Amino acid sequence: MKGNRFLSDITAGLTVSFAAISLGAAFGIMSGRGAFAGMIAAAVIPIVASTFGGTRLQASGPTAPMTAVSALVIAFAYDRFEDKALAEQFITLIFILNAMLICLAGLLRLGKLIKLVPNVIILGFMNGIAFLIWKDQLTKVFATGEREVLKGGIVLNVVLMLATFALIYLIVWAVKKAKLPPAARSLISGVLWSIILMTVIAVAWNLPAEKVRLGSSVASIAEFGRMVAAYFPSKEIWTLEYLLLALPYAAELTLLAYLDSLLTALIIERITGERSKLNKELVAQGLANGTAAVLQGIPGAQATIRSVLLIKEGAQTRFAGVLIGVFALLSILVFKDYLTLVPQAVFMGVLLKAGLDVCDKDFISSYFRGDWRRSMHRNLQLLFIAYATLVTLFIDLNIAVVTGTLLFYVAKYFWKIQDVEDNLTEVSEAESKVITN
Repeated sequence: MKGNRFLSDITAGLTVSFAAISLGAAFGIMSGRGAFAGMIAAAVIPIVASTFGGTRLQASGPTAPMTAVSALVIAFAYDRFEDKALAEQFITLIFILNAMLICLAGLLRLGKLIKLVPNVIILGFMNGIAFLIWKDQLTKVFATGEREVLKGGIVLNVVLMLATFALIYLIVWAVKKAKLPPAARSLISGVLWSIILMTVIAVAWNLPAEKVRLGSSVASIAEFGRMVAAYFPSKEIWTLEYLLLALPYAAELTLLAYLDSLLTALIIERITGERSKLNKELVAQGLANGTAAVLQGIPGAQATIRSVLLIKEGAQTRFAGVLIGVFALLSILVFKDYLTLVPQAVFMGVLLKAGLDVCDKDFISSYFRGDWRRSMHRNLQLLFIAYATLVTLFIDLNIAVVTGTLLFYVAKYFWKIQDVEDNLTEVSEAESKVITN
């Protein structure tokens, strides 16, 4: 029996590691710190979080929302400091503060507060994050603003981006149609194989597209150690001035990690029927992000899609989550240099898909399918979702969550507004009959 559980964990961990390392590289590029930073995080974070976390079956690592904010942090640091070493030290400082604040939230037992944030606000800020991701990719590929045109030109890179996006779904569809056995299906990740196939095409046809840059990469353990030491915050960075400058960014990342991790934990609770220890989960995520920060990675959180996939692939123990990081680490050692053959536009296609995964689709689908526009309370829910989306996109995530939550409870007190249900599939079908009759 133990042998079967071990094999199930290996299979599940290996399957999810394909998505983890691919998305890790993509998120590293999106953050501005480089593919290597995302890959380091994809390896380190799941090992620490799964070992110490409060959710037994989980997959943690870089996520789209966390990366969107990390990109703002990195851009700000490089704009503020002309010296690259100081910029990297300031980035590391922010990520370390983020880790400390997440741990503090867990130690103060603030996990239960997640249940106070209304679903309408959560759906709205997730939509806002999705739009930020799409905006960033389209800005790069179309070279708007002050962006330089990617090597190969706009047309070639747009084609590669859209082809990758479409290929991910084509591979998933083909695997379902082929009705492959579970063992074979677990080895086919739409994201991973789309990257491989598009890279093979680009290399075979010698396409002059812009290639991926690893960022701060290393050729040996000794060199890696020197990089870690050079970019760890020095006395020049550990000052009150820079701490106050870093704190708002660290707080924003903390709020996002809190929401991202604990919402996923609640979803896993519903799937497995097991209660998560939310405060323990926060401490574990803080330790994981702190480790990644010191090793020059990017911060992350518990990832919903990867966590659900881990369970669907038959994971039995928390060792499966650890194996995600172990397999990702092996991939870094073996395949790191091959990443420089991948066109940047290929990872842009992956990120378009990541944005679509983050974006809420259930409420909008139910709104139109269920004819909810004739319901006043559904229209008010839509208004709150739109508010949180727009404030996240154009102003700030923290402001969207805090003000949106306060406004929701004011509306609930005066107008008895109801929150969006956790599962809208059955609700939309039943409610549509009531509205139309």
